[in-house]
Amino acid sequence: MPPQKDIVKIAIQMPGAYPQLIDLDQKKPLSTVIKEVCDGWNINAPEKHALQYTDGIQTYITESNRLDIKNGSILRLTTAPGRCADQLYTGIQNLNTDVKCDSLKQLAGISTDVTFAQEFINRDGHALLVDIVERGSE
Repeated sequence: MPPQKDIVKIAIQMPGAYPQLIDLDQKKPLSTVIKEVCDGWNINAPEKHALQYTDGIQTYITESNRLDIKNGSILRLTTAPGRCADQLYTGIQNLNTDVKCDSLKQLAGISTDVTFAQEFINRDGHALLVDIVERGSE
């Protein structure tokens, strides 16, 4: 069993499911932790999911910031940043004004997260936003 200093007791939430209370082993790869959480809820494709803080700035949990997780933290199982970037990139190009508006609202809320921002920029999402502003599109 790993030393206690490497174990953090946390809760993981997902809409429509009972929270999971887990002992997070900080030495275990994050992808393995996410797979175990997904298995606990019978969710396929754990690679399409990620963990995110539920309070304050809802940042994604990555290998580089996971050591900031404290005992008693509450995390949420959510869409992986790359998948979220794909969905919002597609949404802001949608001809339906409601879909475009909802996507832009979601983008405004999540764009402060560095992990998400990198994924969105990798898809040239920033260039798409500049184009929308320059054209004066809704």
